[in-house]
Parts: sequence; C-alpha cells; structure tokens
Amino acid sequence: MTSNKIEYIDKLFLSYNYQLAKQSNQTVRVYTLRYGMYHAAEFILFDKDYDISKIKKEYSELGFATDVRVLKNIDEIEEYLFQGFFIKTPLGNELKNRYKHFVNRQLQNLPEGSKYKYINSSFDLLLQDESKNIIENKFYDSDLEINLIDKINSLLSNINGAIFIIIEAPAGFGKTCTANEILNTFSPKECKQLPFFTELSRNREARVFKHILLNEIDEQFPNGIKQNIVIEQITKGRIPLIIDGFDELISKESNKEEVESMLTTIIELLKGDAKIIITSRKTAIFNSDEFLNSIYDSNNDFSLARFEIKEPKIENWLDNDRIEVINNAKFPVAQVANPVLLSYLRNISIDVLKNYVNETNDGALIDKYLDYLLKREQQRQNLKLDNEDQLRIFRKLVRFMTEYNITAESKDTIKDFIKDYNQKLLQNSLKQYIAEEKPSIEDLIETLSNHVFLDRKPNGDVGIINDFIFGYLIGENLILEKYQEHYENFEKIIPQDFATKAMESFKIQSKRKKENLWGIFNDEEFNYDIGFYFDLDYTFSKQPNREYKNLFVLDRELSDLNFIENCSFKSSAFSSIIFNNCQFDINLFFDTSFQNCSFYDCSIINQKTNKPYSDFALFTCTSNNDFVSNILNLFENQTDEKIKEKTSLSEKMVLNHFFQVDGIKPRARKFSYIKKSLSEYHDKEINKVIDSLKSKNYLHFKDDVGFITKEAIHYLNHSENK
Repeated sequence: MTSNKIEYIDKLFLSYNYQLAKQSNQTVRVYTLRYGMYHAAEFILFDKDYDISKIKKEYSELGFATDVRVLKNIDEIEEYLFQGFFIKTPLGNELKNRYKHFVNRQLQNLPEGSKYKYINSSFDLLLQDESKNIIENKFYDSDLEINLIDKINSLLSNINGAIFIIIEAPAGFGKTCTANEILNTFSPKECKQLPFFTELSRNREARVFKHILLNEIDEQFPNGIKQNIVIEQITKGRIPLIIDGFDELISKESNKEEVESMLTTIIELLKGDAKIIITSRKTAIFNSDEFLNSIYDSNNDFSLARFEIKEPKIENWLDNDRIEVINNAKFPVAQVANPVLLSYLRNISIDVLKNYVNETNDGALIDKYLDYLLKREQQRQNLKLDNEDQLRIFRKLVRFMTEYNITAESKDTIKDFIKDYNQKLLQNSLKQYIAEEKPSIEDLIETLSNHVFLDRKPNGDVGIINDFIFGYLIGENLILEKYQEHYENFEKIIPQDFATKAMESFKIQSKRKKENLWGIFNDEEFNYDIGFYFDLDYTFSKQPNREYKNLFVLDRELSDLNFIENCSFKSSAFSSIIFNNCQFDINLFFDTSFQNCSFYDCSIINQKTNKPYSDFALFTCTSNNDFVSNILNLFENQTDEKIKEKTSLSEKMVLNHFFQVDGIKPRARKFSYIKKSLSEYHDKEINKVIDSLKSKNYLHFKDDVGFITKEAIHYLNHSENK
C-alpha cells in the first residue's frame, strides 16, 4: 500500500473523529473512537494474511467493540463509514417522519378525514451542462408529459458530477410541497443517500447564510458528527442538500454583498458529485449580474437546472363535480383562486360547497373558512376564546414579527410575547372554564403556542402557518389601523415582502377590504419600489394610474390592462410578459423596452407618434394579430441622427457577445448588457438581428437573460473554418 493511500485513509477516519492508534503500521491501521460510553476499534488490513488476533484481543479486553476489515478499495471504506455514521442510524428513519410531519401540517387546517395530495403543475425547464451549454429548454404540460418530481429525480440520477437545481415559483404555487415530495422520494437503504433538508425562515439572530447553514448542520446531525464531515459528504453526493425558502433570507433591505455571500456559499459546495436543490419565490436575484457572475466565474464544474413552476389550474385542485357546482352558481372563480382555500374546498362535502357558493356574498367565503378554523380550534383545544379574541392575539404577534422583520422565532419567545401582551384577555379567558377544567396561565399559553395559525419549523422555531394567513393578519392590522395606532411611523416598519404577502392574501377578499388596503398603500408614504405599486394597481384596480419610473416587470401574465391614460412609464422594461386583451398608447412610454413578450388580442391607441423607437422598443416579441408589425411600421422611416451605423449589424457580431473573455466558453448575457455593448446601433436593428437569431434557435431567452445554443456555436465554428 502506498504512503499516499495510507495517508488518505488516515485522514478519512480522522475526519470522523477517530484517532490513529500507535499499533498502526504499513500492514494494518488501527483507529479508535470514544463516544460517551461507546468505545470502538477499527482494524484495516492491507494484507489479508496478516495475523491481527493479538492486537484485536488486546483491544477487546480493554472494552472496545472491534471490527476487522480487509481493504479492497478506498471507496469501500468511505461507503462503510458513511453507512455507519449516517444511514444505519436514526437519521435514516427521520426522513419518513419528517415527510409525515409535513403532511400532518397540511391537513391540520382541513376537515377531519381530508387527504393530502401533491398538485402536479406544469413547468419550464432550462438545463445547462458543466460547460454551461444549453442541453434542454422546454415547457412541460403536467397533464400530458412527465411530472415535475419525476423530472427532478431523473436529473439527480442521470447527471454525472455536481448539479445545482433551482425551483422558482410565486407564493402558493407549491415550492415547499415540491421540496418535501423530493425529500420523500429518497430511501437511504435503497439509494445510499441521506438528504439534508433545511427550511429557512427569517429570525433576529440569523443573517449570514453560511452561519445559518452550519448551524442547521449542528441542529440536525448528532454531536459526534462534525460540520466538515457533512460538508465533505455533500460534495461527494452522499448528502443531497435541499434548501427550502431561499428567498426568506432575501428582502428589499438585502444588500448586494449579502446576496453575493449567499450565492458564493452554495457555489463553493458545487464540486465533485454534489446535488444541491433550492426553492425560492420568483425573484430577479437569479437573473442578476451577481448570480450570473457567480455561476460563470466559478472554478467549479456543475450542471445548472432552472425549473419554474407555473400557476396550478383550478382543474388541478378540484374535480369536475365541484367545478360544475361553482360554475352553476356563477360564483366568481377569482375568489377561490388561492391554494389554501382550494385545499379546503377540495375536502369539504359537496353539499357544504353548494351552500357556500349559493349563500355567500362578496368575500364571505374567506370569512367562512377562517370561522371554520377558529371555531374548530375552540373545540380541538378546549379554548375559551372566541374568534375575534383569537384574531387579536395573532394580529399582535404579527405586529411583533413585523417590527423585528422576522418570520419565525423560538417557541419560548413566542410564548413570552403571548403572555406579556395579552394579560387581560388571557385572564378573562380563564374565567370561562369550570373549576375542574381550568388550566393554569402557563398551560393556556402553551395551548396557544400550538394554535392552528402557527407552525413549528424543522429547526424548532415557530412561525405563521402559511403566507396566506400571515398576509391576512398583516392586512387586517392595516385596515383596522392597528399599525397606525401602535407605531408613529408605521409605514417605515412594514417590510415590502410583508406588504406583498398582504396584497396576495387580499386578492380574494371582499371589494371593501381590497379598496381599504389599496387606499392605505396608495396614500401613505411607504418606502417600496415601483414594482410593488405596479402590482398593487394591477391587483386591486386593474388600471395603471401613476408614473412608473425604473420599473421592471418579469415573467407574468397581465390581462385587460389599459395603458391609455393617467399613467406613464419611464426607463422601464417588461420581460417575458404575456399581455392579454391590453390597450397601449405608446405616447405614454419613454425609454421603455419589451423583451421576449407575447401580445394576444392587444391593440394600439393613437397610431401617430414622433417618438423614437427606443421609447417603445420591442425585442423578440410576438403577437397573434398585427400588433407587433404595426408597432414596427410606426417607426419604419424613423432614424436617430445621434446613432451613426458604420456597418450593418451581423448575426455573428451579436453572437460573439455571448462568450466569456476567452471567446470559447459560452456566457449568458442580460438584455441591458447587449444593448449597451451595441449602443452604436439602432434599437430596431438590434431587435431585427436578435429576432432572427431566436427564430433560428441560436439564442434562447429566459426573462431578460439570453443564452447561446449549441446550434449557434456550431454555426460560428463552421463559418470561421470556411
């Protein structure tokens, strides 16, 4: 056995906290482990004929559990250690328990007898190999093709080397459910892998992602297993890393350095055979220069798969009979288009559903759902608090979370807060119990800390059960003026992502509540970016009605919007947007571009303009009518005297920008980079060439980022060799 191999095996055992015994030599290595009352000695023989009996007897008499192994190959030793410290321990069994706990959490808000079902949604996939060549770029229809979980598992099984899987989706589209379904597919005994699953939340202590990750390792693995062992096994692919809720650590207040640090921490792990999966809400972070630089400037070789979950259809949630009941009652479908509510409607009896849709008025379906939860809580936990008192307690708790910009906290802190800020209410509650059932104040607080509105996170912290309830409580605090009452500058303490949760929850509230919330966000001076206000106007009024400057709208569907009055757009961009039945007055747009957008049944108001093309610039856009061609015709004869085109822009000139500095390795580029690099050319000329490259499948665009394809690289290499 060579000295290098012996040294490697020594390091391997030492990393698992073994010590090298003095009896070790070039023929046998003796490693000892002392862990509490357990003492073990491992004998690794390099010569199967070596007589180990004397040394083995010596250690047995000292109380060591002994095991002798003849070395066949180093991989076998690595697998043996991993099996012993990870797979053949309670850690392996905890996977199924974690999934069962997750399912139980989903069912606790539903009627008794409900069944959990994972909703298969359609999805987009952009897959790049280790050299960042596009391997696959496809939309998958969940009704016709492979489902999301099977596709992810296929990549994990079939791709050699490290892979980074990003699963993006807006709130409520199933990110956490998807992460848990992936977890549930692992069987340590069969696949010899032990996933490390962490569900992130924002609390007062955790701010640096690397520290959070290391702390999660310490929390989930026994004391005898050091962080470096887990990290090493992650890079070897034996411990797939699943990070749910990556966006929880990203807020409007996050600075560039924090985001770069988070990305760097993950990419540093992407070596060897590492398998890392993260879920996140749809965010511009993954199209940012920081992300692209982290990916393309890394010295690590890894594949990159970006999944984007599309909005689940109501048909995915409800069977035909239930949909027919809703349609026959002419009930507004928009009022049930929320996963939390759809889960409830799927599991109530068909007769109850008929009563709900026939009897409820505007927004009352939400009230019935909350009434069901809170009344059931009174029965389930023998709670002597009516619905309003329960809501008061949790509105206060959410104000506390808002003040500290957190989404979870230790259970003890939650209990202390409930006790300190609800004394009178709790004392009145205790008076409602008969003597033999009366709990202590501490018991009552413990009961409330297990309320249906709360959810215990895997790390032990407690947070609000889901974004719908969180957003509802934030919105209620606002329209009841509770924030205004308790905070002098209330508009400065509500983080933008909290306000967004309220907006999302109130999409299916009554018209009165929608108008109240819209009025508060519209009239007060919140320090939110313009994207929030565009979403606000679209959600609650379906009409843009202010000046939007430096607006960036990304990857969504906008319907029945009229860009014709009381608004203007300056230095803005719409990327990968589907516009349905929208009207545009292009005179309201200034230095605004539309990148990779689709226009269905859209029209132009005011066909005459003296504006430059750059004010309403289309790049690789399509329409089902003459909308795009009409726009281009408006600017057909316009020229910009400031731009002097020395030569016409060629396809090769554009494609050459999609490479690293070495001119060999492909590199994704943002639209803004391409436009800046080609600033000497007219925007119309750039659009014409890029449109042609896209139609030839030489370029692919995801949101505002362009990727060069293998076909384009082949075209360039072929043309250069001529």
